[in-house]
Parts: sequence; C-alpha cells; structure tokens
Amino acid sequence: MISGMNRRQSRLLAALLLLLLVALVIGGIAIPAWSMNRHYDELIAGMSDQLEIYKRVATHSDEYQAEYQSLVRLQQQDKRYLQGATESLATAELQRTVKQVAGGRNGDVISTQVVQTAEEEGFTKVAIRIRMKSSLEDMVAIFHTLESGKPYLFVDDVTIRSRPVARRRLSAFKELNQALSMLDIDFRLSGYMRGERK
Repeated sequence: MISGMNRRQSRLLAALLLLLLVALVIGGIAIPAWSMNRHYDELIAGMSDQLEIYKRVATHSDEYQAEYQSLVRLQQQDKRYLQGATESLATAELQRTVKQVAGGRNGDVISTQVVQTAEEEGFTKVAIRIRMKSSLEDMVAIFHTLESGKPYLFVDDVTIRSRPVARRRLSAFKELNQALSMLDIDFRLSGYMRGERK
C-alpha cells in the first residue's frame, strides 16, 4: 500500500508520522512535568499557609510564653495531685501522708506495700496497701481525713477484723469494748500524679 503512493502522499504520510512522533515525545515529557509542577505548586501553597501561621504565632510569642509560664506555675501549685516527680516519690508521699494522719489519730501503721501503678486518661495512679491497727472511731476519722484533704486520695478495698479476745474472765460488755478498741484494718490508698511533665 505504501509502495503505491505517489511522492506527495508519501511526504504527507511522513509529515503525519513525524507530527505523531513529536506529539508522543511532547506528551511523554510534558504531561509528567505538568503533573509534577502541579504537585509542587500545591506543596508550596500549603507551606506558605503554614509559614503565615508561624509568622502570626511568632508575633504573639511573648504573650504565649507568658501564658505558658502562668500555666506551669498553676500546675505546680495544684495540690490535687501527688507532688512526687516519679512513681517512687509519689509512693513515699502516700506512705508519709498515711503515717502522719494515722499517728495523729492513735492509729498504728503496721505495714505498707506498693501496688502496681496504672495509667488512667493521662494520669498515673499510684497506690499502696496498708495494714494498721486502730479503734473504730479513729479509723473513721483517719479515712475521712485521707479522703477529704489534698492531695485527693481514695480509700478502697477495706477489710476490717476484730482482734481475738480471751473470753475467760471478761463480761460481754468488756469483751465487745476490747474487741472494738483495736481493729485490724487492711485497705488500699491511691492518688494520682500528673501525666508527662514538660
């Protein structure tokens, strides 16, 4: 078929093939270049927006720094949480608090045992298990003082046992009085530390 073409038709065919080849080369180069250019234009526009935001923040940085320092001071003065910077210091604070409160109300702390800490909604829960001896009235006062003061502390898993009493020579009233005068009390005391301090 090509051999049957005259000179003019074959030149026209050659020109068409050349145009097709040029179009393919241009399409193969131009389309990816245009696509890459568009991608970089969008990236530049996004970074320009971020730069504007950073410029606005930089113009107010002194105000933000002052606010940040104010928040840090408020957080340090916040007595709702245990003040220890580490779990062991917070545990020691719990132990010291329970010994002070119990000692002020005639309670006798026999032992304390650290309970595993837990993370709860950005706060670290620190807990100890306590065994102590106390009268019923003093126990109520100790629990009230622990749970109503600051830092916020929580008493739970309470077990109360009366002490064994020899029944030989005591009247029923004296037995009851003596049994209630000193109780064995087991409970868990917990409090919260703040989350990560930055």
